[in-house]
This record gives sequence, structure tokens and C-alpha cells, in this order.
Amino acid sequence: MNWYFRACIIAIASGLLLTATSMRAQESTGSSLSVHVVQRGENLFRIALQYGLFAEDLAKTNGISDSDSIAVGQRLIIPLVAEPIQPPLTHTVAAGESLASIAAAYETSIADLMTRNELPSADIIFVGQVLTIESGHVEEDAAPAERQPDLAPTAAPGPGHRHSFSRVGDPSIDFVHVVQSGETLSAIGLRYNQTINALSQANGLLDPGFLSIGQRLIVPGIQLPRLTQPLPDVVRAFTIDPLVFEAGRSGRIKLLTSDPVAVSGQFLGRDLVVIERDAGRRHNILIGIPMFTDMNVYPLTLQLQDMTGRSSAVSAILQVISGGYGRQQITINDSELLAPAVEEAEIALITRLTGRFTSQQSWSNSLSLPAAAPINAVFGTLRSYNGSPFDRYHGGVDFAGAPGTSILAAADGTVVMVDRLQIRGITTLIDHGWGLYTLYAHQDETLVETGAAVTGGQVIGTVGTTGRSTGPHLHWEAWLNGVNVDPMQWVQEVFP
Repeated sequence: MNWYFRACIIAIASGLLLTATSMRAQESTGSSLSVHVVQRGENLFRIALQYGLFAEDLAKTNGISDSDSIAVGQRLIIPLVAEPIQPPLTHTVAAGESLASIAAAYETSIADLMTRNELPSADIIFVGQVLTIESGHVEEDAAPAERQPDLAPTAAPGPGHRHSFSRVGDPSIDFVHVVQSGETLSAIGLRYNQTINALSQANGLLDPGFLSIGQRLIVPGIQLPRLTQPLPDVVRAFTIDPLVFEAGRSGRIKLLTSDPVAVSGQFLGRDLVVIERDAGRRHNILIGIPMFTDMNVYPLTLQLQDMTGRSSAVSAILQVISGGYGRQQITINDSELLAPAVEEAEIALITRLTGRFTSQQSWSNSLSLPAAAPINAVFGTLRSYNGSPFDRYHGGVDFAGAPGTSILAAADGTVVMVDRLQIRGITTLIDHGWGLYTLYAHQDETLVETGAAVTGGQVIGTVGTTGRSTGPHLHWEAWLNGVNVDPMQWVQEVFP
């Protein structure tokens, strides 16, 4: 395995707080082995990460020659050590750093870093590369003190990438955006509230009109998350994903503690819903960022209380950006449906229903698309109705299906509302647990009733044009703890 691929694997393994959502069963293989049953959406690489292994080790143990050939329901032997393995200490290379400066910061040698990371030369490192500083080891009765210096998240990819914190950060490190297919410098600037000139100067661009996919752009003025006080001793890992939150989208926070603790917290003036697992040692927080949240930095506070009543806290500063949504003008013939009172009443109903938390998680992977039809409108577009200001937004994704096209449940869940609303028309709302809801609007007819249990892919209705609609289509929304969020993020990513 080459040094770069190994570094990437170690980085992902140490940055993620993974839990095995799939089945594990101890069999007669002895205390050093476990059996994993392959679930839908899993691959060998992801399974290996769950157990702190390399995919090639897992393949070798199970005699697998083709890592893409595993099947749902297949039983894999997982070699486990007798004691939990502490993850390796890693460092992500920032702009201006050298192997010598990194070695000095961690009180190690250049030669040791080269050996651990299989570097052919001390001069061949790059911004964003993850270096192993200290290998993982079996925990002793008393864990050795961490040697990680006071570091911020280093020069990082754009939103959607994870980072685990251990110390107070340095706000001077630049945020990096990775150019995606179809992006322009203008669109990137809109997303981060930056001018084309500012981005060009920060990156020394000679031709602002020429960008390449994968190009890394420094975005001035964007702050990466930083702790405002050291982490309490009970905290083993604290992960924020993505590093910069976007208005209208979802974020996640993971906290791993060495002892059971009760966790509560606040962000953006709202109490956070904390999902506790592993007997109070593993804590997941799913956050929906309201669409019109101002671009700024905001405090995140978490309160921890152990079984003896002793309290501690985690405090950080997180950046929220706009998301760079476009604009659209819409003409509606029935102006009565544009009345603010009508919209406010309907939103209040949906917010109340989706603000209810169900502790049973019904989904396990990413959401599925709700219709076999092309998308003709995306989430977040600012809208002007009949010449009004652009003070409203499109709260879902539209699928241009013909009348009668089947509408499918995006995941397992329970139907909590079937109703005919003024704006959304015939609407079905499904609770998927852990604060996640999906909504299906403008239906011609619904095929389920309130209280029914549905499975992902089940036909729950048909496409129509009821409510405030300019033609037949499915309007699909996602709500997270009472906040309207982009459902396509949940299609493209696996939460939590």
C-alpha cells in the first residue's frame, strides 16, 4: 500500500466517530474474533473502518480476492484484539508547514515521521495531507497523556469534510474550498460572501474565469471551528462535520467520552437534541441550520454531567455561511395563497409536527429519491412571487413527474400526517426517527394513512398538482428537529 493511501485511511479512521449500525454476533470463534453481517450500502472499506482495521486485512482474513464482491447478508470474520485500540495521533499539513516544523511541534524526528508515513522524501508533503504522528496502541489501565500541541483544524477541504478536535484552535489558519464540477468563481464567492477580486487575490489567480475540478482555493475571512477552552479530561473525541455549517443544510456533532455522562447543549439560540448511545459514552447531535441564518460565527456550548453530578463543558465557535443559493421569479394566479397568514399557519403546523423527537431510528443509510422523475427545482432558491421581494425560498426539491407517477417513501418510518393543505396540497409527512422527517406535497392521491408504518421504496401516493402549484410535480422536503433542510444532502451523505 502506498504511503498516501495509507495516510488517507488513517485520517478517516481517526477523524470519524463510527458506530457499527450493522449486526455483530459473537460465535464460537473465541474472544479474539467477531462476525459481521454485511448490511445494505456497506463496502469492505467502510466495514474495516468500523473495527479499526485496514480493508486488505479484512479481505485476507476472509479469503476475499475482489473487495467489491461482498454481498448483503454475507458473514465476515472480524479479527479483534483483546483490548480496545486507541486511534493513532494524526496531523493535517497546513500551508507553510514543513516536515521539520511538524516534527518539532510533536517532539519527534523527521526520520520517524518519514518511516511512519512511508515518505520517500522529507520535501514531498502537501497541504491537506494527513500524517501519522503516533500509531494506535492498546489502552493500559492509565492512558498516556496526549502529546498533541495546541492546534486548530489545519488547512481543510470545503464543507462536508470531518475534523476531530483535541485542543484550543488557532484562528489564523486558512479555510480551503475544493472546486466542484460546474462551479465558477462567482458562485463560490456568493457561497462565502466574497468578491471575485478577493478570491483572485487570495489565490493569485491570473484568470478568474479558469478553474479546474479539485482545485483548492483559500477563502479569506472564513473561520474554521475552534475550541474556546480545553476539552475536559472525560472527552476522548469531539468531531464537527462539516467544518463550516451552511444555512439550510444539516450538520452533525459527535462526542465520545471515557465515562458515562449526560449531555445537553445550545446552538443558534436553540436547545440541542442529544442522542445518547453506548451507555452514555457516545453522543450524537444532528443540527439543522435555519435557511436565513446570517453569515457569522456562533458559539456552541455543551454541558456534561457525570454519574456523581460533577459538571464540565465543551465550548467552541462555529462558522455559518450562506450556501450560495440562486434566485427565481414565480407567477401565481391565485394570489390568496400568497397571503403571509396562510404561509405562516402552514409552516407552524409542520414545524410543530417535525419538532417532535422519536428516539427509535428507522433509517440506517442515506435517503432514497422519492420519485423516478427528473429534478426541475432544487432546495434553497430564493423566490419572488408576482414581483415581490426575494424574501422566501424553495423549501424542497421538485420532481417533474407526470400525473399519476408513483411517489416512494425515502426510508423506513411512520406516517404522522396525511392532510390537504392550502399551499402544499395533498401532503404526507413521515417520521424517520432521531428528528428526521420527510414531506411529500402536491399529490393527486395518497395511499397511506396516519399511523401507518412504511418501508423505504414503498409507494405512498401519486404525483399531482394540488395546492399552490404551477403544474404536476412532487415537492419533497426534509425537516430536522423542526428545521427545514436540504433533502439532497441526506441522499448524498450517510448520517449521523
